[in-house]
Amino acid sequence: MNASDLTAEVIEIIAQVLALPAEEVSPQAHFYDTLGGDSLQKLEVVALMEARFGCRLEADQVASSDTAEELAERAALSVTG
Repeated sequence: MNASDLTAEVIEIIAQVLALPAEEVSPQAHFYDTLGGDSLQKLEVVALMEARFGCRLEADQVASSDTAEELAERAALSVTG
């Protein structure tokens, strides 16, 4: 899966958790400030990502990733090594 596809899937997950249309979630939209998410919703996003992509994201990776693009990058690194 290429980076663009992975980011699109993360956007879908974020939109699902935040009950937003996917079109309102851009790759660079800030999870808290722009999208209005909270820490529990971010944990839900991460759990869904781990299940879908078969990866394991560490707490520090999640804490430093506040956009769909950043989360997708962390997932890609986790899957590929």
